[in-house]
Amino acid sequence: MNSMTTDAPTTGIFRLNMPPSLVSIAISRSAVRRVVTFRDADTESSFLVALTEIVANAIDEHARGGHGRPIVLEVRFGADDLVRVIDTGDGFSDQIAASVKPDHVSGDPEERGRGLALARALVPTIEFETSGAGSTVTLPVAGFGIVR
Repeated sequence: MNSMTTDAPTTGIFRLNMPPSLVSIAISRSAVRRVVTFRDADTESSFLVALTEIVANAIDEHARGGHGRPIVLEVRFGADDLVRVIDTGDGFSDQIAASVKPDHVSGDPEERGRGLALARALVPTIEFETSGAGSTVTLPVAGFGIVR
């Protein structure tokens, strides 16, 4: 007789390659809504708006670079539930990375980086990593819900 124990935590990674086009916003939001059980409607809304801003930024980076490589949505579950968006754009400049603060949201509408600041305002524990090979933005799920 086979028995399953639920004492050991399940861990894993789900990756989804998305096209560098606006459809990736809907794809990423739908995928995250399917696998994350949010604490309530407000936390779901905040998390999904932040995700939308990050994916939109990745799409813009790919368009500026003129390449069609995929944007990667990664969902990790287990000890640390998190969502990552990985792009192969030019990365953030030091100036943009330094300006990714919640109080930056009220700046000039033409200024780049406003969506990143909005994402940080909504998900304060967000992490930005950048290099010449692209950017990885990590949105921890803790406090918003759990990956099921």
